[in-house]
Amino acid sequence: MFSFIEPTPAGIALAAALVVAGAPLFSGGLRVLRLRRHLARLSERPLAELPTGFVLVRGRVTLDSPLVAPISGRPCAGFRIEVRGAGVSAKVEERRPFRLAADDVTARVFAAEGSWDVAMSAERSFAPGESPSENLCALMDRSPEAAWIRRSRAAFTIVERALVVSHECFVIGQARQARPFELPAEAEMLRTGTDDVPMAATASRFWSSEPDLWIGTDGHLDFLRISDQAPEPRALLPAPWRVVGVVLGPFLSLFGLLYLASAADRLRAAAGS
Repeated sequence: MFSFIEPTPAGIALAAALVVAGAPLFSGGLRVLRLRRHLARLSERPLAELPTGFVLVRGRVTLDSPLVAPISGRPCAGFRIEVRGAGVSAKVEERRPFRLAADDVTARVFAAEGSWDVAMSAERSFAPGESPSENLCALMDRSPEAAWIRRSRAAFTIVERALVVSHECFVIGQARQARPFELPAEAEMLRTGTDDVPMAATASRFWSSEPDLWIGTDGHLDFLRISDQAPEPRALLPAPWRVVGVVLGPFLSLFGLLYLASAADRLRAAAGS
């Protein structure tokens, strides 16, 4: 195919790069294609149905571990502070796994993954030279931009967006049945019925504190969205042009392979002559 092209080191390197780049382009495009199909037909499912697969569910936020929002001081599952001042802006986040509860059913949400869309829960402005609390200083020091704003001694504002306990929450993600652990509840000595030798029998039970569902991302869609407002799934569709990797990825890999094969033939012929 490329017999009329003289192979060069640069061309061989480029062809090898195209072969390597084709696989992630294809997998990325395929993921977007699958995600568009799932979001297009997604509708809300009651948590009481214990839905599995790619789902949209709602419930009340409950905590797995204590966390307090830095401005409002309210218990929350996670927060983001937006620091604005001195012509610079910065964001600092902290998220923790939490539980979604509805109709005596609970789901554990792996909140560190995915994206959050949470409304403002508090706002506070600081005058020039005013020092925040130690907790806020420690949070701001996690971001170089936020730390610079604090140390500039200029006026700045902090906007807090927290997923507050007991508030309604909507989650889109991959759900699966939980209850993976069983513990022995009791041991009872039984007789076999043929002799007097006792035999230990163990009854099992589930941890009562274990959730009914786990919700997170998966390897195929890699999508999790947490919001305190009812989402419109079709508005979350990825851009259609991102599907192009499904075609472009294999094309680039095939082009690179054909070039490398042609270069190998030319070099073999040159070595044999």
